Amino acid sequence: MADKIMKSIERFIERLAISNEVDPQKAKHVFRLVLEASFGNDKGLSDVELEEITGYKQQDVRKILRMFAEAKMMISSKRKLPPQELVRYYWRVDIDSINLGLLKRKRAVVSKLKYRLEHEMSAEFYVCPLDGSRYSFSEAFDYEFSCPRCGAVLERNDNQKAVEELRRFIKELEQEIEEDERKIYSS
Repeated sequence: MADKIMKSIERFIERLAISNEVDPQKAKHVFRLVLEASFGNDKGLSDVELEEITGYKQQDVRKILRMFAEAKMMISSKRKLPPQELVRYYWRVDIDSINLGLLKRKRAVVSKLKYRLEHEMSAEFYVCPLDGSRYSFSEAFDYEFSCPRCGAVLERNDNQKAVEELRRFIKELEQEIEEDERKIYSS
């Protein structure tokens, strides 16, 4: 289960990094380091420590950390270090926010899947036997039940497998959501 969650987080980090014009590999690396430090000590890692560990440029590390803060995946705490009273920010992964974010995303996916299921159950589809292109009834009607790509006669598509697959996946996700909610709200 932990591997599954980590893969979800990494996929999210990749998308987040790309949308913020950040190297996804660097972002995942920084996240893993801060995550490990979040469990290893109570202060986290500073941006300076991350620069030293990774060898990344200061501006890259700070951009990545800002990105995570804006996504509410990390939090920072400010500390003054003696003797010169230098100010350093220490970063930690905000597990509670990540869990709530993942839960929110799962709910959104379930909502989209339910919409798709409703569409699959209420519509009639046709498919090209040669290239597999799929068309709604109205599209097939407009094309006079001939594939616009190759001219083959479109066949009625039996989408029962797709409907059953969607139902199964929705049920699994809803069970995951219930388990996640119990874990989050009981702690």
